[in-house]
Amino acid sequence: MNLDATMLNNYQDTNTVTESRYAELGAVDLAKNSTEKADWVKPSVIEEISQISSLRNLEIPAIVDQEVIVTSTPGFDIPANLTSSTKISPMVYDIFSGFRHFPAHYANNLIDEQFDLDHKFKKVSYGMGKALEAIILSRLEARKTQVLPLGSAQVSDGTKTFAFNTTTDTLEISKEAQKELMFSNISRIVGANEIGGDYEILTSRAGLAASRNEWAKYGNNNEKNLQALGYPSPDQLHETGLLAPGSDNFTGYYVRNGAIAMYENFPADFRMGTKLGGKEWSMSDTEIPFARMRANVFVNREATDATALVATGRDTNLIMTHFQEMALWIRVYIFEEFNSDLSTRANPIIKIKGLAS
Repeated sequence: MNLDATMLNNYQDTNTVTESRYAELGAVDLAKNSTEKADWVKPSVIEEISQISSLRNLEIPAIVDQEVIVTSTPGFDIPANLTSSTKISPMVYDIFSGFRHFPAHYANNLIDEQFDLDHKFKKVSYGMGKALEAIILSRLEARKTQVLPLGSAQVSDGTKTFAFNTTTDTLEISKEAQKELMFSNISRIVGANEIGGDYEILTSRAGLAASRNEWAKYGNNNEKNLQALGYPSPDQLHETGLLAPGSDNFTGYYVRNGAIAMYENFPADFRMGTKLGGKEWSMSDTEIPFARMRANVFVNREATDATALVATGRDTNLIMTHFQEMALWIRVYIFEEFNSDLSTRANPIIKIKGLAS
């Protein structure tokens, strides 16, 4: 005789854990900050973008910069100096995802229903944020300046060099130049090319480690004048896992606030809040995490036989049950500061590379 039949089974905890990881989406953060400074996009345009149909485009009139004719001979032969104009339009992108949820599936499971529901929403939001991150990076690459003729030689000093590579359209920064004077020198370079202003930096992961370490050594009670050295505030430094530095210390972009902007669009039923037969359309009240944009939200509820969810046996909880599904749709219009000729005019989006030597 023994007590084998009544021994305790494995203890099964219902406090669920997950191995999911979430990292900074620096391109999204940079674009959101830039949007706030895009004062050339008027409120009336933003309002129209929020509800415009995909069958219509939005066009903004733009005046092309040109050299005026100036002479030293007064008279009736007056230079015409006529205005030249064009139109610019934003790019539009759709980011779509969602998830399905079977409440009865948790009636015989250790996983907590609310935990899993929150986890699914967070994972989907992060995936959508990464999709937006990739879109923003593609636009920064497409709009990077192709010319940066002035300033690099003037700020370079011995092994601390700055050089614009006209083959890759990239400002290359030597290893020694990546320390305390890097931010100040880049600022002087863009100023020399008449595209100065308030800039933010996006790099590959740990790209600004050397600069951050130099910065961390000095505080308010130190002899270093951080403001004079051009150090940006921490919220102006961003990192992304979608840029790979390769054999370099970092790769990234130096972007003037206002050079890129993004705004949501909400199709009719989502604006109207339509409800029909267990289906609901709405606009999210707040920005969804990671993507940092308001989304079009569609919720559906349907009766179903969900027994196929269980691999072994037939769970009676799932024979006549229901599912809930949520679709999240971010429709985003991306505006870019007007530049009539990237091949000849410096643009306030500079691709940068921190060399390993």
